[in-house]
Amino acid sequence: MSTTKIMFEKIKSINHKRLNLLAERIAIKNNKTVSFVKRDMIKNFLKYGIGYTDYFKGNYINLTEEEKKNYVTSKNYINVLRYLNPKEYRVLTFNKLVFNKIFKDYLKRDFIDIRTAKEEDIERFIKNKKYIFAKPITDFGGHGITKIETNKIKSIKSLKKQLLSKKQYLIENELKQHKVLNEINPDCVSSFRIITLYNKGKVYTFDNVLRIGLDSDPALACFDGDIRINEDGTPASGMWDDNGTLYSTHPLTGYEMKDFTKLPYAKEAVEMVKEAAMLVPELRYIGWDVAITDKGPAIIEGNETPSYGPTQNYMLNPNKKGHLKEIRDIIGEEEFKNIKLNK
Repeated sequence: MSTTKIMFEKIKSINHKRLNLLAERIAIKNNKTVSFVKRDMIKNFLKYGIGYTDYFKGNYINLTEEEKKNYVTSKNYINVLRYLNPKEYRVLTFNKLVFNKIFKDYLKRDFIDIRTAKEEDIERFIKNKKYIFAKPITDFGGHGITKIETNKIKSIKSLKKQLLSKKQYLIENELKQHKVLNEINPDCVSSFRIITLYNKGKVYTFDNVLRIGLDSDPALACFDGDIRINEDGTPASGMWDDNGTLYSTHPLTGYEMKDFTKLPYAKEAVEMVKEAAMLVPELRYIGWDVAITDKGPAIIEGNETPSYGPTQNYMLNPNKKGHLKEIRDIIGEEEFKNIKLNK
């Protein structure tokens, strides 16, 4: 799909209720009228391709024209990804079964392809497991994932037929998260999002963010609150959702967020994805979702088109200078010129 078509689709998919909410919050914070903010949103979308959510997270209303050139936008990000992650290699992360086979040593869980598995294979797989997760192999963001309680499975044959009909070809056993995270929300596996960029034999990471589920949805991408995490695992920000709400307590459990003082195995998680990224240097830019268990980190999945929202969220990092500049600084000015940002 061309950049123009992608931008047109974004216009068609505008959530006007959310746009109004964000515009109101920006207006109040900056002592502006809502109409002024909306006009500025439109101007920046037309000039830079920045959507209203990214306008909000990037604090665009307070950026100079020169500073805006350092930021990733909906428009230029498409071409950044096209350059860093060539189309012919994207299947390595896009297809979950392909991904699992390549990175099996980092998953810390079993998996099976029900299309090729015999009924006895599936029966053997679910034995002694309380829950399993059935997943489509090409969906993202937690869409289409079903948590299945194994003692309620009446027939392996009917289970296989049901999963095939839903195109949930991948089943995995449950990942049990660390007790520290379980205290905050036991219903959702919170994920540690780490973005890596490979360049000349070295792997770099950016603002790493813990995404804590705010509801009881067991899927990976439930409505979440983000906390930026320092290298030593200590929190570098409060917990914010995408609408700019700061949570002092978890809305589901009442957990006091001030009591969260360190993410276990944060350093080990970063080292793990750096090592994993070296396996597919052709995909230079990957967003890794990592679960933190009592025994250490476990990779959930890798994304060849990761959201850049957390890396430019001024609420998580008020000193941010723009993710596009970070990428340019790592790969160098000469190579950066190969990215056709406005194509």
